[in-house]
Amino acid sequence: MKLFIEHLYSYLLLIINERVWEHRYAALKPLRTESGRRLYTENDVLKVRALLALTQQGYRVGDIAHKNLAELNRMQLQKTTGKMREDLNPVIKTILTKANAFAWNDVRTLVLQEKENTKPLNWVHSLVIPLLGEIGRQVDSGSFSIAQEHILSAIIKESLAYRFKKKTPSLKNPRLVFAAPEGDFHDIGLLIASHIAAELKANTLFLGPHMPKDELTAVCVRYKPTHLLLTSTTTQQDGAKDDFLSYVNFLDRNLDPKITFWLAGKNTQKYSLELSRPFKFMDSFETYQHDLKKCLK
Repeated sequence: MKLFIEHLYSYLLLIINERVWEHRYAALKPLRTESGRRLYTENDVLKVRALLALTQQGYRVGDIAHKNLAELNRMQLQKTTGKMREDLNPVIKTILTKANAFAWNDVRTLVLQEKENTKPLNWVHSLVIPLLGEIGRQVDSGSFSIAQEHILSAIIKESLAYRFKKKTPSLKNPRLVFAAPEGDFHDIGLLIASHIAAELKANTLFLGPHMPKDELTAVCVRYKPTHLLLTSTTTQQDGAKDDFLSYVNFLDRNLDPKITFWLAGKNTQKYSLELSRPFKFMDSFETYQHDLKKCLK
């Protein structure tokens, strides 16, 4: 496993605090092997993370080390609930409160209820996009754990994929392929874009993240899309197999020049491109939706 220095620091901090808190405050009571080695459970790790988060918020470890994981989680909930923005959609506040309480079934129910009771595009713009933004803010501030972010994101992805009965779009409507380069595993933006296109009655083919350029080319040759929406959030230094410019130029050389490229994601904005086809950088979901509507007229 490759770790950035901040990740390595986080792991070392957990290990150091675990040893100190176990010996000084009896915060953990690990089992032992026959040879005397300690055996820690997943709950032990979660407890150390919770203790670390609470001490960083001002609690004294000696005052809270004796508490169990559920009690520590409730303390984090009490400490973080008030940090949500005042102008948030009330439903988003409720979802985040339930997520803070680890009530995941309630979170899923709320998200799906909103989807069923709201016009699809309004649901995306009033709930999904601002909810994702607030999740990121909560993680950055230390109010949400990475695990909470992953679970919430997974629930949102499931909800985006779940579609109520819709009529099949006309074959005359635009045909869109959605993909991200090999080594880029971020897919929630693609899912939102695909969902918007489907609601506008475009034909959609969701290939998702981590698409090798050869395979993406082969699919496009057979599917014959009018548009390729390509997102990139991961640089080659961060794990993508190819430099984004190289990846796009390969597709440009090998695909029908009638296919329009729509490019989105933070890693696309820094490039200046010259392609043999129409293309556009999408800087927001609103811009994307506006342009797609024009194609449907």
